[in-house]
Amino acid sequence: MIKQHSDLNYLNRLGTVIKFTLAGVIFGLIFPIFALILDCLLNHIPMNWEGFIYIHHINVIHYVVDTAPLVLGFAGYKLGQSHQKKNNINNHLLKINHSLDNFTYKITHDLKGPATNIKGLIHLLKRDDFTELEKKDFIERLYQATNSWVETFQDFSELLRQEKSGIREKSNCDLHKTLKGLEEELKIEIEESQTTLSYDFSASRHIYISKYDLDSIFKNLITNAIKYSHKDRTPLINIRSEMVKDNIKIVFIDNGIGINLEVHGEKLFQVFERLHEKESARGSGIGLYLVKSQVEGNGGSIHVDSVPEIGTTFTLTLPIHSKA
Repeated sequence: MIKQHSDLNYLNRLGTVIKFTLAGVIFGLIFPIFALILDCLLNHIPMNWEGFIYIHHINVIHYVVDTAPLVLGFAGYKLGQSHQKKNNINNHLLKINHSLDNFTYKITHDLKGPATNIKGLIHLLKRDDFTELEKKDFIERLYQATNSWVETFQDFSELLRQEKSGIREKSNCDLHKTLKGLEEELKIEIEESQTTLSYDFSASRHIYISKYDLDSIFKNLITNAIKYSHKDRTPLINIRSEMVKDNIKIVFIDNGIGINLEVHGEKLFQVFERLHEKESARGSGIGLYLVKSQVEGNGGSIHVDSVPEIGTTFTLTLPIHSKA
């Protein structure tokens, strides 16, 4: 099961702030005690309760020093926040750099194939000894290679936009309206694949989320289900919502070729990972990575159940309302 680790991340962030705050408080406690002992020794005053009170009377600076735990504790708290913020920025930059490294490798690898195909097909089309039927076949293959090239560019552009953007503008989104819009956008793919798309949002049809992310999540999961449909049956995709306390579950069920989770479970959501060798479904391996990233970026989690040759179920759990 793939779960979000936001609670663990939150505890790690809280632990860093607490660690710095406690360090400030402890140092703040040691400092006035050390100052009292030193003053008593210098003035030959007994180190007892009465002596400490007397020291405060003859040297009022000790009243100021006594606030050191509060002052240094607050300073430690702010330092801890600053340290954690810097760590978050560094981790985000490392993640971006890693993605850019992958991007550089993948763009040279994945775009080389379609470019070579296009060049070869254009060269063949220059010949005069082909029949009209053969030329139509070459043109169709040229179209597919070009389309693959464009889709790869689009996937990489989306990945870079997603990695660069750390801020999501959220609003109350209508699941039914979102899906109807995507049905129209994906009309050709749905009709050509004879996909049956059913949905039930009666449990809840509204969710507080980034509209862009919601559109992208739905589009990626629907197109994935079509792309990895089973050759012996027409694609069926069922989407429904469920309420669980203050969260909404959005469940995507398909009857496609499925995923062997024992083999691919660990790398299911890794960027640039392809889990199938299905020739008609070759992609950039970015879709599921983006889905997981977008779900978690909106405070949610994703869980996968799948049986090879039977189908796959993606369950998204997201907060239904704003937590502000």
